[in-house]
Amino acid sequence: MSELILGLGNPLRGDDGVGCRVAEELARRELPPGVQALDGGAAGLRLLDLLEGWERVVIVDAAEMGRRPGEFVRFTPTDVRLVSASDRPSTGPSTMLRTSSGHRFSLHHVGLSEVLALADALGRTLPEMVIFGVQPARVGWGEGLSLAVEAALPALIAIVLEEVKGRK
Repeated sequence: MSELILGLGNPLRGDDGVGCRVAEELARRELPPGVQALDGGAAGLRLLDLLEGWERVVIVDAAEMGRRPGEFVRFTPTDVRLVSASDRPSTGPSTMLRTSSGHRFSLHHVGLSEVLALADALGRTLPEMVIFGVQPARVGWGEGLSLAVEAALPALIAIVLEEVKGRK
């Protein structure tokens, strides 16, 4: 089975870079056969191409969920829904994912929700997906993770590794 661990985000915007950091850390490790880690950055629509050709993708990304900074939650695409235009903040992304409990999901202007909707509209077959959302403390301009998100990295990396090893 070919499996991708895909870190998303912008490391120049504080905790938004958590997915990239996880992917970088995992890329330096010996992963199970058939598993690769990739820093997808703020992929936007390029995410469609990054998802292509994999049987399974584990995505790690900062997610505004109203939780404690550094807390992370496992989702599947069916656990999230698109937020209507009237539901989003005026300065935020054009569309955002929310968890089934109503929490916002993506911090990117063209996020996972748009990519999933576009893939569906284009009739593309997507791989099986698991998403780990990490609650950021700060997403303003500036490099480096907050102390809370940095402290969560070992547990987050361990759970992502369990996710892929459990499938091998």
